[in-house]
Amino acid sequence: MFLLFAGLGYQPWIKENPDSTMIKFNIRDPESYSPFVKQMDSYLSKYENTNGTRKCDGTMSNKDAAKGDFEESCQFSLADFEKAGCSAKNGYGFKDGKPCVILSLNRLIGWEPTDYEGDSIPEQVRDRYKKGSIALHCDGTNNPDKEHIGKVTYIPSSGIDGKYYPYQVMDNYHQPIAMVKFDSLPRNQVVLVECRAFASNIVHDITSRLGLVHFEVYLQINVIEMVRNEYKTRTRRTRRPPKKPSERVL
Repeated sequence: MFLLFAGLGYQPWIKENPDSTMIKFNIRDPESYSPFVKQMDSYLSKYENTNGTRKCDGTMSNKDAAKGDFEESCQFSLADFEKAGCSAKNGYGFKDGKPCVILSLNRLIGWEPTDYEGDSIPEQVRDRYKKGSIALHCDGTNNPDKEHIGKVTYIPSSGIDGKYYPYQVMDNYHQPIAMVKFDSLPRNQVVLVECRAFASNIVHDITSRLGLVHFEVYLQINVIEMVRNEYKTRTRRTRRPPKKPSERVL
């Protein structure tokens, strides 16, 4: 019996710079995040083609196709990402300093997630875990990164929907994905990120990079601008309202 070990990947990954896992951008410079936005556009464009797919509602899933009941794969929708501010309309959050990153498992023919039993659900995803799906959790790689990674939003909160499994060789197969949105990254500081996928049959191994992925996010902002913004904030806090005529010293 062959064991299938799922790997986790991310986007945007710039093919022109394949050795880099750094997502570095300046919110004041659209050219700095343009390559990431273009890569996201390119990666997601395949979901616009719905030929040979079907809408899977209720209990419908790709298991139906695996059994031979259907020939079409389940159609994947990007609507949840757009609602969460992770779409081309807002540059996938980059222009607001809240970048969205795609997470997906590699394609393994016949693989599907196995549910956790009883109380064995890992603590990191216990409040978001949904049976039949693959939960995701992203955190800083080291302690300083854990302190600075800030708020992370998972879209959808339960992770990658399991109804798109098992993967089969089909025309126009829609690979399921999820996104993570980094809502409060620090300015001018590299944050090393580790994201993990969770299901009972997903193994985590750092050496072979099974079940997890690493990348870095670096949100830049002009230092002078940071000082100005800090000064304005302090000024607003310390500024006192003008005294009423009756309170003025004559």
